[in-house]
Amino acid sequence: MKIFIHLFFILTLVGCKTKQTTLITEKQEFKATTNCPEDGVCTVELIPNSSLIVKSDEFGNTYTIIEKGEKTIFKYTFSRNVDKQYVDGHYIEEIYAEFDKELPEINLKDKNLSNVKLLFNRMCYCKGSAGFYHIQKGNLSFRKTKKNTFNFQLNFTMDKVPQVITSINETFTLD
Repeated sequence: MKIFIHLFFILTLVGCKTKQTTLITEKQEFKATTNCPEDGVCTVELIPNSSLIVKSDEFGNTYTIIEKGEKTIFKYTFSRNVDKQYVDGHYIEEIYAEFDKELPEINLKDKNLSNVKLLFNRMCYCKGSAGFYHIQKGNLSFRKTKKNTFNFQLNFTMDKVPQVITSINETFTLD
C-alpha cells in the first residue's frame, strides 16, 4: 500500500506542468525579410518592459513616448535608401504596437486595433502628412508558431496620408 501511495504522489508531481510563457528581457532587433520594398531597409524591434504613451501637442499633432512599463513594444521600421547629398531626402515609416509582456496570441480588426495602440508614423519632408496616426482599418494577427518563434501579420490602409508599407508578415525567433 505504501508503494502505491508513493507512486501516486510521484505521478502527481510529474504530471503537473506549469503554463509556459515567453518573456523577453532585453531589446531584440531583427532584419525584416518579407514585404520590404527593394528601395529600402526594414527592421523589427521588440522592446520589453516598456509602455507606449500616446500624446498630442497644442496643435493636435500626435506623438509617442516610450517609457519603462509592463508591456512589450513591437516596432517595424522601413527606411528608404536616399542619396546623401539631399538633406531633406529621407523617408521613414514606422509601425508600433504594444503587447502584454507574455506575448499572447492576438487577432484584431479595424477599431479593435486600438487595443494594442497600433500606430503609423511617417517621417519625411512632406508638408502636412508627416507624423503619427492611429491605424483604424486593417487586420492584425500575432501568434506563437513554435517554442520561441512568433509571427506578426498586419494588413492596413491609411485614409489620412499616403503609405508605402501596407502589409507586414514577419516571423522571428527570440534568443
